[in-house]
Amino acid sequence: MANPSVLATGVMNDYNVSSNQNGAISQVDSTGAVHAGVVTEIDKDPFKTHDPRVLSFKQSSTNKALVADYDLSNSLTKYGVFDPTVAGTWTLDPNKYFSNDDTTSNNWQTSNPYSIVTNGNDMYIMGYDQNTIVKIDMTDYTYTSTFYTYTPLAGKKGHGVDMDKVTIDGTDYIAALFINDDGSYANYGDSQLVILDFSGKTINTYNLNTNANSLNIDAAGTHAYITSYGGPQNAGGNNGSPYTSELQIVDFGKNSVIQTIGPKEAPVKTGDYIDVALVGSDAYVLTANYNDDFSQYTYRLVKAPQSSLYTNGTFDGSSDYTATVESGATWLLAYDGAVLWFVAGKLVYTIDTAVDMSSTALTLRANANDHSSDSQGLGISTAYGQLNTASVVIPYSAAAGVSRSAVSGGHTKFAKIMLPREILKKFGKA
Repeated sequence: MANPSVLATGVMNDYNVSSNQNGAISQVDSTGAVHAGVVTEIDKDPFKTHDPRVLSFKQSSTNKALVADYDLSNSLTKYGVFDPTVAGTWTLDPNKYFSNDDTTSNNWQTSNPYSIVTNGNDMYIMGYDQNTIVKIDMTDYTYTSTFYTYTPLAGKKGHGVDMDKVTIDGTDYIAALFINDDGSYANYGDSQLVILDFSGKTINTYNLNTNANSLNIDAAGTHAYITSYGGPQNAGGNNGSPYTSELQIVDFGKNSVIQTIGPKEAPVKTGDYIDVALVGSDAYVLTANYNDDFSQYTYRLVKAPQSSLYTNGTFDGSSDYTATVESGATWLLAYDGAVLWFVAGKLVYTIDTAVDMSSTALTLRANANDHSSDSQGLGISTAYGQLNTASVVIPYSAAAGVSRSAVSGGHTKFAKIMLPREILKKFGKA
């Protein structure tokens, strides 16, 4: 009997509950079975903040989960390497917990992790704060080196937001996506996609739209799909005004950006481009934005042939669905080779990829509520109300076909964390 796909989430209290520093890692599988609070501490040390996050990776053929307890107040992060299970029993090797604290014996030299790539026995972690990629030896999970340091544009500060592993002409590379801002989250320079070989040498750099947020590479390793806000996040999205959010496609064979799909490209008439999932010959494109009073999010899911996107820069032959949900900052499309997961703020769905995009293609699997009062709730009594991360930690075991990332086992698909409503609301009033 095949094992279901398992999505792990970070659960926290609402952003305005600043006094409550609890959090939890929970999971839901593709049948809808929920296990709340599978991790609440690292090496008997409860989460210091309400911002626990989980990133999946593979060590050889074994599914692993990196749990990070990131403290925004001091940028310190404690890490634990866990073995997740479908049954919801996660185990931590007693020697596999680490931090970026100089007072510890095993300092990983990175905080605020956003993405993982693995290659052989090496793990590469991209940190948002340091704009670096560090290399970790997975034999005993020790820091090896700072593999790459991104040089931001003049007058800007660089941040790593996503990366993937890609094979081009038979050679493996890291594709790393960085943004540039001035520290105010208001003024952005171009984003850049940097192609690195595994010696750390830069092979190519592509200039992209401002404030990029996700990177997705097709099964053949030919095209990279990059979404971007196009500037600061705004209520109503940047497809309303000033019309700057974009979906761009890079062709590695041509060494160029071949399509820039901008605002008002039907059926995407509102919202920001947030994420893409590539399923067979189709692409699922997600847009979303806060409404004017920041209390709700409106999203749109578009299923379109990849060929329409990269050949014509259009959504020809597409189907789409739009809905409005309660505000939540966590959004994700993640395909594991058989199951397509969709995280919409506080809600977790699976999408039936055999049919056109509509409400009937979505099945609600879980939410951010307290599990003790809601069987679909991922929260625990001390932490519920918001999701702050999501990652597929166990792919469906009997997939007829597998995604490119599942083949390599080399990429974490990590949820896109949009600005919480309290921060965005203050920004909108500035």
